[in-house]
Amino acid sequence: MSKITSRDKLLDTTFNEVYKYGYSGASTANILKIAGVPKGSMYHHFPSKKEMVVAMIQERLIPKVREAFFIEIHEESRALDIIHYLFKKISKNKMLVTYGCPLHKLMFEMGSLDEEITELCHEEFLYMRDNFAKIIDIGKKQGMIKELDSKLLSQHMITASWGALSLSPKYSSKEQFLQDTQHILDYIKA
Repeated sequence: MSKITSRDKLLDTTFNEVYKYGYSGASTANILKIAGVPKGSMYHHFPSKKEMVVAMIQERLIPKVREAFFIEIHEESRALDIIHYLFKKISKNKMLVTYGCPLHKLMFEMGSLDEEITELCHEEFLYMRDNFAKIIDIGKKQGMIKELDSKLLSQHMITASWGALSLSPKYSSKEQFLQDTQHILDYIKA
């Protein structure tokens, strides 16, 4: 079993803190305290909080988002079943239902504050959109999904599901998310 490095501790803690409190609300002092890492060690790995967050996006956030939103696509798969499965998978992720999509939250917060972080998040959004568009294209070939622009529909579905995940924790639940996303499925059906 390999030892968890101070860099890994910093990245894991940064992910959790930025996810819960946003970039602005995640204090470096709190990250260091929770990670149990001295300030000098942080500066050994990252020259600034921003550089630590950029590394976190690349090494933690993007892999976690891809895992949460990943579905295997086969030509013989029924597109609506794939999308329904994905929404059920998301609904079982307590962190997503409670705190929303970490990519969306960071992209929204940093949109006017930092171009580099915004661009990293936007590139991942485009990756998600294009993968979702592949499912929509399969559904259109199968006659299950309306003949609409696949990328625009994909973008709408992602942002609509992000909206459903953005409810305050008091009103957010697995059941509410599934109910909201059922409307998306009903809308796209051919």
